[in-house]
This record gives sequence, structure tokens and C-alpha cells, in this order.
Amino acid sequence: MDDQTVRSSDRIYMELPIVLSGTNISGREFVEDTRTLVLSQRGAKIISRYALAPGQILSIRCLKTGEDAAVRVVGPIMGEEEGCHFGVALLNPAVNVWGINFPLLDGTENAAGRVFLQCAGCHSQEVMHLDVFELEVLLANECLTITCKECDGPTLWMRVAPGEDLVPADGEAPKPRHTISERKSPRINLKVDLCVRHPEYGVEVATTENISRGGFSFVSRKSYPIGSVIEAALPYSPGAANIFTPARIIHKRPGGIKGTFVHGAAYIPSPVAASLTGMRITLPK
Repeated sequence: MDDQTVRSSDRIYMELPIVLSGTNISGREFVEDTRTLVLSQRGAKIISRYALAPGQILSIRCLKTGEDAAVRVVGPIMGEEEGCHFGVALLNPAVNVWGINFPLLDGTENAAGRVFLQCAGCHSQEVMHLDVFELEVLLANECLTITCKECDGPTLWMRVAPGEDLVPADGEAPKPRHTISERKSPRINLKVDLCVRHPEYGVEVATTENISRGGFSFVSRKSYPIGSVIEAALPYSPGAANIFTPARIIHKRPGGIKGTFVHGAAYIPSPVAASLTGMRITLPK
């Protein structure tokens, strides 16, 4: 799986229950109830208690969709008490094992935001690229009217709410969630929560001052160095399927409140983002 292939679709943080089966590094067969941590059209980051080796072929069943898929272990990412994180690649990316539509990243430079939405009619789920005005409507109303391919007409789309079934029972649609992407012109004075992650400064939830197609500005009590790379998800909702995007701090000034700083961030084009972050997740700059 070359870098261009890996980065050809968005990635989202989402925990889906899966059944993982195959053999461990010692050749012993196993069946494990576990979950995904990050999803993309071509693979996932999963967690497993078993020792797995790069190149191994395993089977995944997604309990949300009931779909089975063969995957290749790309390698370990990190370990923790409940198991090790592994990257896996779908052997047949054409199989929509997650039940989510992922648009290609190519040609999306004019999008103001990438958000994960669900149709209230048929419950289709899709990562959508919105312009600044569509994004503003979504933030103001928590929903947006968009043409649904499955329903063959305009329907109400909402952000997927944390803690709810992705395919809701009794026809009750969940409230969806999501993120911003690239700047290129007018700025909108918009205050929304965003989550910022930095390798040295950790994770924090901050507030934007404005957004545009090329980036955003936000207020923080942390002083991020100019030129440093962050990952950010906006709008941000704890526990939801937040999409992170890489961005670079391009300027900084003192904030209106003592001890705060206003940072300006610019989105990093996806090929650069891939080499800088090692994980392509939708994030603003």
C-alpha cells in the first residue's frame, strides 16, 4: 500500500465493534471481540490483545454492517493495557465493510469543512465536503438539507451523536458531528469548539475566533511555536467521530485576556500532511 493509496480518502476516529479472527504470531488460531479506533475506506486502526506480525492476513467482521473482510496487518502502532494498536489494510477496498461513504481527497481543495453526516431518511453515512456557507448552516442548526443518492432527493442530514447506535432503531435519527478543512478566502467570525493536538504540548479543547477555506484562528492559553504542526478537529464534540486535519501555526499574538494567545493556523495539503503526521485525519490549520 503506497502512500498515495493510503491517503486517497479521509480518515475518521470512530469506535466500531468488530470480530477479529486468524492466527497470532505463534500460529495459534484466535477469535477476538474488539473494536476499531480509526477508519478509512482502505483500512483501519484496531486494537488487539494478540501478538500480530506485519503481513499477516486476518478476517474482520464489522458488527454494525454484518460485513466480513480480509485484511493485511500493516504493523503495530502503540501498546497499552487493553492491547496493542495495529494498522490493517483491506485486501479489497471496494468492499464497504464499515457502511460509510468516503470521498476521495483529490479535488477537494475548495472545501471549507469535512464532516461526518447521516441521512435522517435512509440512515446512510458519509464524509461530506461542505463550503463555508453550508458549514455555517450546519453549525447554527445541527442539520443540513442535502440531496441523498439513496433517497433520490433532498433529505435532512445530521451529525452522528456520540454514544448512539450508528444505525438507529425505531427510525429515530441520531445527531451527527464534525470538522473543518481548508481556507481560501473570506473569513467567517465563528466561535466553535475545536480540539488541538500537538506532540509536545498535548491535547486541549479551545475556541475558534474565525474560519476560512485556508485555515482558522483560535484562542489558547498555550503558546504554540510558529511553524509547528498541529492536528485539529472542528467543530469538536467529545466522544463523537471527530475528524482531524493537519495544520501549521503561521502567526501568533497576545489574546484579549491575560495569559492567552491568538494563533493563526493554515491547513496543510494532504500529501504534505501525510509525511508530517503519519496519519491522515481531517484537520484544520
